[in-house]
Amino acid sequence: MEICMLDPLFYPYFGGTEKVVYEFGKRLAKKHGISVLTSQIPGTSPYEEIEGMKVYRTPCIYLKNLPSFMPPPYTISPLFVRDLLKRADADIFHIHCRYFYYLGTLLSIKYLMRKRLMLTLHNAKPEGISFMTDKSAALYDGVWGHRIMENCNRIVAVSRYTKEVTVPHYLQHNAEVVYNGVDEKRFRPRKDSSIREKLGIGDAPLLLTNGRLVTQKGMCYLIEAFYMLKKDFRDAKLIVIGKGPLRDELGSQCFRLGIQDSVYFVTGIPEDELPLYYNAATLFVLPTLWEPSAVVLYEALASGKAIVTTRAGGNPEIVSSDCGILVPPRNPQELYDKMKLLLDDGRLRRRMEGSSRKRAVGNFTWDIAAKRYESIYKKVLS
Repeated sequence: MEICMLDPLFYPYFGGTEKVVYEFGKRLAKKHGISVLTSQIPGTSPYEEIEGMKVYRTPCIYLKNLPSFMPPPYTISPLFVRDLLKRADADIFHIHCRYFYYLGTLLSIKYLMRKRLMLTLHNAKPEGISFMTDKSAALYDGVWGHRIMENCNRIVAVSRYTKEVTVPHYLQHNAEVVYNGVDEKRFRPRKDSSIREKLGIGDAPLLLTNGRLVTQKGMCYLIEAFYMLKKDFRDAKLIVIGKGPLRDELGSQCFRLGIQDSVYFVTGIPEDELPLYYNAATLFVLPTLWEPSAVVLYEALASGKAIVTTRAGGNPEIVSSDCGILVPPRNPQELYDKMKLLLDDGRLRRRMEGSSRKRAVGNFTWDIAAKRYESIYKKVLS
């Protein structure tokens, strides 16, 4: 099979969607022809091969400063259709961002090249983030997003939640779920004190979170809950992995609460070093307000961590009750209560740690996701 992935951003840019395409794409490239058509962002070449995948980059305008309801970065590619038509040898075109591809894309694939089309919904319909984000996304889907779905031979969603709230009722029969995954060989339980030594943390209770610093991720609620926790665990530390427009605001919040010396904001972590941060953590916490299928939760499970996260989006499908605790979004008191519970009760925490690893290996590896996608491709072509 020849599969062409369409994603406006790709490696070396590594958001959640890009990581998914990279991970299952490189596994399928061992057996099939996998190409990726993406934007040529600054510092990248027009063509290269990565892990067996042929990566073609089209010239673009790269936008980093956007309104809050349009999370940056965003690209505009005037020559995209020209470069798309050059990939006519593909059997299936697979879209990975419904917010980027318009009429020219559909006409080229479905009516000029007469090829099969798939879509993966990495983002669910936003709910409860902000008025502008919720309404603008709903308007987009009503005007155009649903048109893309109507033209797809198959729709894949990254969680049941994503499928139920995003795919129109008349297209539900043409949609199925493929969960994101994790490299269980990279993310695994191990004793490694290098990160604690690097940051001078020692044996203190260490909370870890990982996500973009945007409203959706609810980081302000975690910082408030951590401030409350410091009264019980005076030496506790918090590591926040991520970058985004709220970085200064969150830093100011830490100063107002007097916990700035206990909170570490970390960015630019090499991929081979990221698992060590999970290994260093006592607990993994994700205070998100809305989340279709968070890759970081799979990473925490595979690393054998007890998890505290919100009962939002696809989170309950990933974190079962034997692996962690779910709390309501926007509720720092509940976050505090459950973090304190797991720090106080070492036996419960260790039991969850063992269950987390088993759940990740049994249900959520990239190999499992790649086999599911391969099966779907074969069905689409048949």
